[in-house]
Amino acid sequence: MALFGVSVRLSGSSAVSARHSSLLRARVLVERLIAAPFGRKSQRPRSAPPAPDSADQTVNRNVRLLSWFNFFGDFRMYGPIMVIYFAQVTGSYTAAASLLAVKMLSSAAFEVPTGVLSDRLGRRGTMIAGAVVMVAAHLGYAGAWGYGLLLAAVVLEGLATSLWSGNNESLLYDTLLEAGREEEFPRHSGRVNSMFQIALALAAAIGGVVAGAWSPRVVVVLSVVPQVLCVLVALRVREPRARGPLESNVLVHLGSALRGIRRNPVLRRMTLVSALRYSGESAAQLSPVFVAGLWPLWALGLWRTFGHGVAFVGFRVSGWTIGRVGAARTLLFGELFDNMANFVALLKPTVFSPVLLGSPAYGMSTIAQQTLLQREFTDRERATMGSLASLFGSVLYALVALGAGLVADRWGIVAALLAIQAVALIALPLAWWVHAHALRSPRALGR
Repeated sequence: MALFGVSVRLSGSSAVSARHSSLLRARVLVERLIAAPFGRKSQRPRSAPPAPDSADQTVNRNVRLLSWFNFFGDFRMYGPIMVIYFAQVTGSYTAAASLLAVKMLSSAAFEVPTGVLSDRLGRRGTMIAGAVVMVAAHLGYAGAWGYGLLLAAVVLEGLATSLWSGNNESLLYDTLLEAGREEEFPRHSGRVNSMFQIALALAAAIGGVVAGAWSPRVVVVLSVVPQVLCVLVALRVREPRARGPLESNVLVHLGSALRGIRRNPVLRRMTLVSALRYSGESAAQLSPVFVAGLWPLWALGLWRTFGHGVAFVGFRVSGWTIGRVGAARTLLFGELFDNMANFVALLKPTVFSPVLLGSPAYGMSTIAQQTLLQREFTDRERATMGSLASLFGSVLYALVALGAGLVADRWGIVAALLAIQAVALIALPLAWWVHAHALRSPRALGR
């Protein structure tokens, strides 16, 4: 009883103290809530341990989510049968081909506006918007019974693709930059982008089985699910802190990005290298014809799977390679190796030639290219500059693909692939210049 009486008296005498303590905790909580939106820095000494919600945790979170986003985004089981499905719905292969052309044109048309949108409104919001639009596009594919709805769907897919183009790489780089870990971009970008290749390989294999067991439309309907998962993943991404003041309006912002590319000799050449390499990917549309002349038709799926597997390895080891030899040197030697392998495969076709067309250097060169571009982009115009480079690449891709088609009709598939390779070869002296510049510049060489 005595102990009980003491405890009662103590609780009564400490009421004022308890209220004071509660008010103090409330004040601290309010101060934190006010400081959080404005990014007020902690006054702790530099040696203090990081806060629970630190920039390093944001890096780990965003890298993990971007990896899954890329996997679900490219897990499209209808990929190998897309043209067949379009032809079934429209009743014409010409109409199916026109839909693919419209998709490419719409993506190019939206490139620059969506890049400006990303720089001005944020990476996370642009990523979510692209995921929502991509779901709408796939619902259009799944429910289409004629050309009209398919046409609307391919335009929506072009818009979604342009929303992600430039934005997602910028989100990754800005996240690392905020944590002071931008030198880790090649390693994280290689791992994030390798998820594309896993998704393409698995989706192609599963899609073929499902299409054979049921129908192409079932494959398209099932492909909506991964796109919905993309939306859920994007909602969990954290926005990296904006850096640098934005221009007063959109046109001034765009003009500043263009001037930044024009005045930076490294960025000018790297933008051209990016466009030339992308135009060289038009060979992917014609290379199955070349392979079909050397391998049986049933082996084309295995060839695609092998190519994605080799590319996956290249992406995964790109960070280690760039860390050892540098981004400029990796790009130069990767392009040199790819060009030599492709020319050997095409100049004297053998049963081994299709294997040479799949090179691990592709993944390493791609990450090296992205690393060099991201380092030269300005912080406040990063996505806009990336979209301008993508736009240039899309235009060059269309021109090269058209020219290769004309060459194929007149001189054959090997001549067409050699013509594409000749255009891509122009990137070599530009890559050599960037490599030489890195050797002259201690700052660049340290990268």
